[in-house]
Amino acid sequence: MSKEESRYAKLKRLIRFYYLKILRLNASPYQIAMGVASGVFGGCFPVIPGLPLQTVIAVVAAFITRSNKLAAIIATWISNPFNWILFYYIQFKIGTFLLPIHVTFDPGTWQVSDFMEIGWQGITILMFGGFILAIPLSIASYFITLFFVRRHRKRKALRMMSRKN
Repeated sequence: MSKEESRYAKLKRLIRFYYLKILRLNASPYQIAMGVASGVFGGCFPVIPGLPLQTVIAVVAAFITRSNKLAAIIATWISNPFNWILFYYIQFKIGTFLLPIHVTFDPGTWQVSDFMEIGWQGITILMFGGFILAIPLSIASYFITLFFVRRHRKRKALRMMSRKN
């Protein structure tokens, strides 16, 4: 197995692990789905180095929606170092389109030092863009998670019934 195949296999196992962890949470399908939606909502906000902003937003949203906090924390990981540039680029484009703020910042050639130099106007653009992006992504994640949790529990119940017979 090559080094790249090994990384892919590890990533696939990690995704499956957290997928199953969410499915097996001891909560109602609604609470789990709302928790994931809260986590996706929080995960759409830009990361400020040294500040767990995404997790805080996700847990606060989970408290407000009375949903599963662990599902919210796990779901914040949709925003990770592999997709930050994509998220920031989309957030920046949305923010600059909707806000009358002009900042010279190119997320396509982004570096950490650039992020620290864009100032409050740039952070405002990214936060607003993240908020707008979070709404449809969290709604979609709610319905997708609800479907998978219900399907998992239905299959589990059918397996348990077939074992009793």
